[in-house]
Amino acid sequence: MSYLKWLEGWYESYCDDEWEQTHVVKIESIDTPGWRVTIPLLETELEDKQLNEIIIDRDDNDWVRCWIKDGHFEGAGGLRNLEEMIKLFKEWGEE
Repeated sequence: MSYLKWLEGWYESYCDDEWEQTHVVKIESIDTPGWRVTIPLLETELEDKQLNEIIIDRDDNDWVRCWIKDGHFEGAGGLRNLEEMIKLFKEWGEE
């Protein structure tokens, strides 16, 4: 199963006609260039889970940062690191 499919299932598991009205997953491009991911944690089993900031720097185009801010898992990375950010979210959430 791809990590994107896994994220779809994770998000769907919280959708109850109310939660999704205020808790939105965002995947957007950034001008670095690269990707940014924002995943809501409030009202999930992960809302109180701690995360030490993840910093991976392989080169100028291959990098990832992940952190928790204001009840959201945040990730940013290079153009080919979108799936890696979702993978890191999955691994963190399941540990």
